[in-house]
Amino acid sequence: MNGRDQGDSSSHYVLPEMTTEEHLAELRQRILVSLGALAAGSVVGWFLVPDVLRRFAADTQRSFVFVAPAEAFTSYLKMALLIGAALASPVIVLEAWRFVLPALFPHEKRLLGRYLPASFALFALGVAFGYFAVYPVALRFFLGFGTDSVQPVIAVGKFLSFFISVTVPFGIVFQLPIVLAILVRLEMVTVAGLLRLRKMVYFLAFVVGAVLTPPDVVSQVMMALPLIILFELTLWRMRKGERSGAR
Repeated sequence: MNGRDQGDSSSHYVLPEMTTEEHLAELRQRILVSLGALAAGSVVGWFLVPDVLRRFAADTQRSFVFVAPAEAFTSYLKMALLIGAALASPVIVLEAWRFVLPALFPHEKRLLGRYLPASFALFALGVAFGYFAVYPVALRFFLGFGTDSVQPVIAVGKFLSFFISVTVPFGIVFQLPIVLAILVRLEMVTVAGLLRLRKMVYFLAFVVGAVLTPPDVVSQVMMALPLIILFELTLWRMRKGERSGAR
């Protein structure tokens, strides 16, 4: 990345600049390493897919079907890529970090080093919450509509879409504390301003739950409530930080 001059009260340093060709060569290398990690992870994921499908079949207590000639293959491939992305994510993030690191000022490095691990932890926590808390409830809710005359036959592709819809969005919305902390740190919003927006945030939490989850009240509420709790915990932490700073 382009070198940047940074002066402070104690030191002054100059990072060497890179040409455009060197930038592109480094970017190409980072992308190739990331794609290699994704490919390797996806190969491992391909062999794990049958075990994952058996677990899903046990959850639904029935075998899956596919209703299009390519549905089974594309579902296998999608699951393998998802597993591969999860396995390769440390390598991908490391390559991205190493690419942007030379262009960051020390305070930017500290900021990113502070929030990036928390972001990953919150994403994992959100996905885990979706899997262990929301997925079983939503699955029982929908399968509960089966009767003697209407028996569920589940296509593997549709089930995979359902599973993703009740797990991955939780990882995304659990980034709320990071987003709020960055907005406050950049002085784009204040803690007092967030307090005034509390009712609107509560309303938007239910709107987000309605948009990102399957169309049932249980899933929507189970997304809205963690969002509200995360919002309140973030406000409490930032207000505590402000009081400590004032002292």
